[in-house]
Amino acid sequence: MPDSMPQPEPWERQPDEPNRWYARFERYRLAGPRRSLLGAVNAELTANGRKIKAKVPGAWNRACARWHWRQRAQAWDEQERHKAREARAKEVKEMNRRHVQEGQALQSKGIQVLKNLGPDELSATDAVRCIVDGTKLERTARGEPETIEERRLTGKDGGAVIFSLEEAVAADQELERWQHEHLQPRASGTLPEGSPKVP
Repeated sequence: MPDSMPQPEPWERQPDEPNRWYARFERYRLAGPRRSLLGAVNAELTANGRKIKAKVPGAWNRACARWHWRQRAQAWDEQERHKAREARAKEVKEMNRRHVQEGQALQSKGIQVLKNLGPDELSATDAVRCIVDGTKLERTARGEPETIEERRLTGKDGGAVIFSLEEAVAADQELERWQHEHLQPRASGTLPEGSPKVP
């Protein structure tokens, strides 16, 4: 029966990876997307009170290549981005749920005030504002527009406007001809009738 041990995540310690080099990989990985191998080397040297280097030692380069540090660190970055996106989506969902409840509460409050108003009371405007603002808040939280507007173009007899590509091209050419004839000076050098004189 084959061994079905789960494989470690790329950023976790790999089978046969020496503990010392995994600790160094951890320092490199946790430096974030702008990490560098030289930065990890110098961070370790600084932590141990030693002088920083201008070049990456060969042993570090070999360990980086052998244990695929760059790919593993990038896998970590992607996993962190994924977690951040999920957390953000959860926060937005929770915020929208809360805004729906608040919008409904505002609407209820406004309706309650309107029902209890006497004919001489002047706060009806505030009650209406609660209903309108609550409705807008609820619609926005549900991902709907605040208002719905419908605009329609109609053709002959109120029917749909239907035209072909050829008709659109012909209309464009006709517009160009009209502009050329009416907006360009005539060949004789005189301006079209009704145009102001040019000094």
